[in-house]
Amino acid sequence: FRMIEPFVTEAIMKVSNFEFLCLRPWFLSKSQSIKKQGYNGIEWQDIEEYFKDFAWKRQAPKKFSARIQEIKKLHANDYLDYAKLQATVYDVHPLDEMNIEDLLK
Repeated sequence: FRMIEPFVTEAIMKVSNFEFLCLRPWFLSKSQSIKKQGYNGIEWQDIEEYFKDFAWKRQAPKKFSARIQEIKKLHANDYLDYAKLQATVYDVHPLDEMNIEDLLK
């Protein structure tokens, strides 16, 4: 049973708010890099949110250095796919708030 315990801990590895604070310089650097590619609307907060709410939501790399490497490897298209998913899935109004008659016209 003791041998399984570390595996379970790693499987649900979460990144603390303090660790996200420590990663902030890399989020800032990545946002600046993405802006140089012509994507001016992506801020460091957006990249932090991408990792917090999507990429590392279920499991994050255990080592701090591996987290930094994942941030460095992030491509603008990866973030844009996430943003598109957010816009289409999470911003949907409940059916009872929609005016069905307008949809049928």
